Amino acid sequence: MLNKLIGSIRKQISDYKINNSLPGKWKLIEYYTEPGNELLNFKEKQIESENISWDLTFSEDGGFSHFSNLNIPYLKDIDSSEWSKSKNFLTLLNKDDFRKNKEFQFAFEKGNLKLLKKDGFGKIVVFAFFKRIPEI
Repeated sequence: MLNKLIGSIRKQISDYKINNSLPGKWKLIEYYTEPGNELLNFKEKQIESENISWDLTFSEDGGFSHFSNLNIPYLKDIDSSEWSKSKNFLTLLNKDDFRKNKEFQFAFEKGNLKLLKKDGFGKIVVFAFFKRIPEI
């Protein structure tokens, strides 16, 4: 009985660590952006019907790659590169010019990844929600 309980707790801890860690593949399921003075929200069905995508891949060794067709200028200059995190900040590193690094606040909620970038005035550049793509 005790062994079953301990095994169950270990599995829950393992699942929590997997669901709340960056390495893996992620698919956009919802996002907000605030161009001009209007906050826009795109939900999963609209993203799918309009063929909008932003796919992220974080490797265990710090590699990063992505594909995005979002019309958000901040995302246009993100190259495949490396990533690092500190507290609740994720930095996509530019190998050639540190001034081109891209920084986001990040969090996990119910196994989903949330990325937030605001401009200097506090307006939302992008607030995106991703679900993990299971490894096959």
